[in-house]
Amino acid sequence: MATTSTVAPVNYRVPLLATAAIVLGALVIGVLFSANIGLLMIVGGLLGMVLYHAAFGFTAAWRVFITERRGRGLRAQMVMLAIAVVLFFPALGAGSLFGTEVRGFVSPIGISVLVGAFIFGVGMQLGGGCASGTLFTAGGGNARMLITLVFFIVGSVIGTAHFAWWQSLPAFQPVSLVNVAGVGGGIGISLVLFAAIAVLTVIMEKRRHGHLEQAPMVDKPGAERWLSGPWPLVAGAVALALLNFATLALAGRPWGITSAFALWGAKSFELVGGDVSQWGYWQAPGNAAALEASVWSDITTVMNV
Repeated sequence: MATTSTVAPVNYRVPLLATAAIVLGALVIGVLFSANIGLLMIVGGLLGMVLYHAAFGFTAAWRVFITERRGRGLRAQMVMLAIAVVLFFPALGAGSLFGTEVRGFVSPIGISVLVGAFIFGVGMQLGGGCASGTLFTAGGGNARMLITLVFFIVGSVIGTAHFAWWQSLPAFQPVSLVNVAGVGGGIGISLVLFAAIAVLTVIMEKRRHGHLEQAPMVDKPGAERWLSGPWPLVAGAVALALLNFATLALAGRPWGITSAFALWGAKSFELVGGDVSQWGYWQAPGNAAALEASVWSDITTVMNV
């Protein structure tokens, strides 16, 4: 049965000030570094707005499905991923998008991933959110999530200290569906997989509850709802996919979050006299350059802020 959600009148002063701050920051970043990085700051702000207004969680959706057998959040994720592969794979197959060279994140699956995923999962449940969830809830005024963010940063720096050892552990060769199956094949395989997961959630949810969970009814005029939320999950899924595609066009790679945590922690450690430059992670050319440059020239940092 659908429920009705009523929300107190919204004070628009805070979101307007936040929007002005992001636009001003983007202009400054654009002048000091590059126009693309300035635009990416705006894209990052829009991503945060979508996550917040749609209450779009990644780990939360899986947790709710496992513990309560409610799959509405997971089905929204499958919609997002389906749109993303349809947009991304042709660009990744071509190697460029609107004249910009693009690449995906392709990494091997091995012992380090299995152990890291388990530890990360435990941490997300204890901390109350994944990387994106931590940022948008902290930005939304949840002071408790600032503690999670601090330890996210600390853990990221610790991870870079022995990154080379983790990388030396056994792992499969990285696989790109675009390279293995081609653009069309990769899209087809992905869509079948996402559809199968969505169907599985429907079957298991109906088996447990007898019906699918309905989105709560919101007692707000249309314009006010879109300005202050909450947004439908599917709308959030579509917006996230499109903004991720915008990130690919501007940055040359997909949306990422956690690499900035390691950078913030490393720079903070160096401020108090530490030296991370000899650690294997920071000797990779791209990471070494980020460590030497201003933190505001780092794309992931700018988008996270």
